[in-house]
Amino acid sequence: MLVAAALVAAMAGAGVSAAALLMREGRWGRHARQFGTADPGRVEHGRGFGRRGEPGSAGESGQSGSPGTPHTPGASSSSGGSGGPGGTAGPSGDATPTVTRSRAATAPTVPSGYRLARDQRGFSLAVPDDFTREPQGERVFYMSPGQVVRIGVKVDDPEEGGPTGVMRRAHAKGPSTNPGYRDGRVTETTHDGRPAALWEFTWDGFSAAEGSRHTYDLCWERDGRLYDVWVSAPVGRVSEAKEYFDVAVDTFVRN
Repeated sequence: MLVAAALVAAMAGAGVSAAALLMREGRWGRHARQFGTADPGRVEHGRGFGRRGEPGSAGESGQSGSPGTPHTPGASSSSGGSGGPGGTAGPSGDATPTVTRSRAATAPTVPSGYRLARDQRGFSLAVPDDFTREPQGERVFYMSPGQVVRIGVKVDDPEEGGPTGVMRRAHAKGPSTNPGYRDGRVTETTHDGRPAALWEFTWDGFSAAEGSRHTYDLCWERDGRLYDVWVSAPVGRVSEAKEYFDVAVDTFVRN
């Protein structure tokens, strides 16, 4: 009887030890599988740099450099990959948007009383509602009723000296191109962060009946093109002309 009891106790003790060993193996087995196939740090790091690219790589044309970057209204998105329009498929099949940011593709805010003129020569700008388009050779004008106030645009190849050189040469020729040329000055400035030049002057105007006129003219370069936007109006409407000029320049974009 004593022998039988001892045998039963020994078997029970062995069973408990075996069970403890099985439980311990199972717990470490799960951790081993986790670190072997699903290390959260390594997978997240690889996904972040493998799919989104290096931080700051997004520019004029490139992928978004950080998660959660909002899509710029009016910005053009290039299509690509199998993940859907405007994206490149990642390892898991979902799409990472490829956004090209450019002011040319950004719809400007148009003030009340103005309309956005989308010109066939590759640009848009806001002009007063009642202004009409009048192309004249290499220039395009938007004119008020009676053609009294004129908004002009010219797009050309860059010239020596950049915008400042262009405006200074125009200023030097002012007396020969604009009868009664006076109060002319050229000021170096910037437009959208790029070098620009502002030319301002007064002249006798188209007729004695209309009287003298004042002109605001801004010139800048972008992507290998020279842009020139100006407004001309009778001196009695110079404040009105300055407003038209500011709106035209602030809303000017390339199509």
